[in-house]
Amino acid sequence: MSRRWMPAYIEIAEDIRHRITSGELAGGDRLPTERELCERWDVSPITVRKALESLRADGLIYGVRGKGTFVRKPQQLVRSAPKRYWRPHTKATFLNEAKEAGRAVTVQADVHRTYAPGEVADRLGIERGTDVQRITYLIRMDEQPVSSSVCWEPLALTGGTEIEDPTRGPLANTGIVPRFDSIGVHVDAVREALHVRMPTADEADTLDIPPGVPVIAIDQAFRAGDIVVQVADIVFAADRYRLEYDMEIK
Repeated sequence: MSRRWMPAYIEIAEDIRHRITSGELAGGDRLPTERELCERWDVSPITVRKALESLRADGLIYGVRGKGTFVRKPQQLVRSAPKRYWRPHTKATFLNEAKEAGRAVTVQADVHRTYAPGEVADRLGIERGTDVQRITYLIRMDEQPVSSSVCWEPLALTGGTEIEDPTRGPLANTGIVPRFDSIGVHVDAVREALHVRMPTADEADTLDIPPGVPVIAIDQAFRAGDIVVQVADIVFAADRYRLEYDMEIK
């Protein structure tokens, strides 16, 4: 193709950008492969990758390993409070967020018994080295990773019950409130401390975060009276969620 004065990678990026902003390419659409773009523009793979990286840095596209590169959906997910855990509560909160946004959700989870390290034990209010269940989650919506988290629950509460493994059984994916209600533990409070920071290299890779985009990190704790039933560390890219808070003034 003919060259204008601008570098080839900018020309390619501007062409794709125009196709996205004009609506020719919609959220969720798959871009041509690197090979197809190389052939179309008669450039090297390095040039194409530079163009795609520019679009990714602007938050317009994202990659899915083994499947290709896709146009990012423009609307953000909504994380609302305080009603997200109120009863009646039958679904995990991320399922409601996906439904509200019209997105398909997939969850990658890993569950294993371990011993509470010092900081986790202190947050749970238990002895260090006590048995806990450690659960890690990676949540994708329309195949784009949106959040990762690590949760810990004291096995003194859940061990031997149907909720010991939160990913299995009749209460899987129902959320923490109905899970603990089923064993007679009434969760009645949650505390979240939020802070904004730049992602670690692992977080940027896991969540496919463009350069310059911060994460929102949440330190979370659920209580039933004086007992802490779960603590969690949650991370999501700041460009993927909108935080909404409705608060009564008394």
